[in-house]
Amino acid sequence: MALPDLDHLQGDTMIDRLNNTVGWIASWLCIALVLLQFGVVAARYVFEAGSVMTQEAILYLFGIMFMLCLADALAAGRHVRVDMIYSILSPRKKRIVDGVGIVVFLVPLCAFMLYKAWFYVSASWAALEGSREAAGLPGVYLFKTVILVAFVLVILQAFAILARCVRGRG
Repeated sequence: MALPDLDHLQGDTMIDRLNNTVGWIASWLCIALVLLQFGVVAARYVFEAGSVMTQEAILYLFGIMFMLCLADALAAGRHVRVDMIYSILSPRKKRIVDGVGIVVFLVPLCAFMLYKAWFYVSASWAALEGSREAAGLPGVYLFKTVILVAFVLVILQAFAILARCVRGRG
């Protein structure tokens, strides 16, 4: 596997490289997810066997993959935006829209999500939460920690983009 290509990034800061690498690694989880799902289906129909642990692994793997790709999507501009208006703006106005969006919407939302998730994740760690199913995965608290990691990465990426907007390079 080759290292991720950073050419699509508008800036090449350490945060950009970190989020691109995390996103690249998370995108490879898709292959693991497909193989695991194929294994579950094959085991069910060929061997008439199933596993709660693998079903939960599929669920958590998808969540991890999704959460860890958030900041990379933001860095690469693959996030949701109203392009009908944005596409006709000048580069300066695009930077203003991006900056205002980051300060007014993105960072407050991520901070709120971190605040709410902190109690959720810390309660899970305090109980060393495992699966609710007897044959399920242990260490569910580790999976829930990805929520905090993902929002920290998004906030870091937002500040990197904001810095480029302020410098006039965004």
